[in-house]
Amino acid sequence: MSLPSAGSPMSMSMINTELGDGTFDTIDLKAASTTLGEGDAPYGMDELAGLSGTTAPGFSAFAATAGNGEIVITWTIANSPDSVALNVSDASNMGSPSELSTVNDGTHTQGSLNPSTQKYYQMTATNDGGTTTSSIINATSNGTSWGSIADFDLHLESAGSAESAQSTEKSLTLANFSGNTDVTIEQPNNSSPNPDLEVKIGNASGNYNLVGTYTETPGTINPASTYYMRFKLTQQGTKTNTAEDCTISFTNNSVTRTFEINAEITSGLGRCIHELMLVDTPNGQRSIYDLNIGDLVNSYNYELDMMENVPIKEIIQPTHENLYKVNGLILTEDHPIFDENGKLLSISPELSKERYGLKADKLEVGHKLKTLNNEELIVNQIRKYNGVHKTYTIITQNDNFYVDGILVHSET
Repeated sequence: MSLPSAGSPMSMSMINTELGDGTFDTIDLKAASTTLGEGDAPYGMDELAGLSGTTAPGFSAFAATAGNGEIVITWTIANSPDSVALNVSDASNMGSPSELSTVNDGTHTQGSLNPSTQKYYQMTATNDGGTTTSSIINATSNGTSWGSIADFDLHLESAGSAESAQSTEKSLTLANFSGNTDVTIEQPNNSSPNPDLEVKIGNASGNYNLVGTYTETPGTINPASTYYMRFKLTQQGTKTNTAEDCTISFTNNSVTRTFEINAEITSGLGRCIHELMLVDTPNGQRSIYDLNIGDLVNSYNYELDMMENVPIKEIIQPTHENLYKVNGLILTEDHPIFDENGKLLSISPELSKERYGLKADKLEVGHKLKTLNNEELIVNQIRKYNGVHKTYTIITQNDNFYVDGILVHSET
């Protein structure tokens, strides 16, 4: 019997004849099976033709879930794959992949990841029906992580003894915390005795409810998504301290953020207002001990010729003995105040010029002073105020502020 040419269809009867005539012939079984259809092929014909009856694998689920320092990959594959391969890459196009697993157990955990690490994943699954490649998925690991905080200076120019300087408010964020936070402060040690570097901490701006008073040893505190803090450098006696970096450490869940404070105390000059004098603020008169950097105080803008509320940039609190009492205002002899026309007046204009470069006239009985409400205030008494006293000055953007209703210079 003559067989069809290779690749041509042939009938079932032709196949049966050739299989039973006792001679050797070449039969294109694949062409025959394809033409007749797999269901019409003779017994075992599809297997003989190398055609598979198995459907290729299919992914019904493939997902990546972020964990604490890890990513968990899960999958479900239909049609019983004979082999699988799970690959990972740092690139969204799966460039330069690495093989993570070849075990088809439906899950794999990639651990030991740093916080906020993004990974991309793809799988292949193979059986007799072929190889199927999954879509590309990704996830970013969780885990405790700290925000950034810059190093900063905390420098004090001392004009007496036991003076202190405060920093502006600083903040530090914390994500995915676990348990409490440990805080340590490295103390300055370039003088003997050493100055104190202290902190107070809260979980809201201006609210230091976690460490309510300045301390060198904050220790263990409650967790917070953002820590707000102020630092204070306090002189011991009259000792100065050359500049040095002090390390501040915040640790949560064994993850630590450190930053440096450059602490320095140098010898300065006399300045200031007696501690009992009240500062004028938008909320009324306040004690210097109730004010912090950033709080608003009344000040005068001579460029705009108007009173305005401005934030405190710095508070300096030295101890002095060169004080005078002008009516009810107690201040150092070199601290200038303003007359009603904006001219500077000082009990010792020579010292004001020498120490601060400020030109002032000599303050005398009869001068009219600049007041908060523009009420007339005439100097009727100037006398020495004996003893050693705690004092302060406030630095503002206008270089002035009101004390007991009188405009005084900041002495910068």
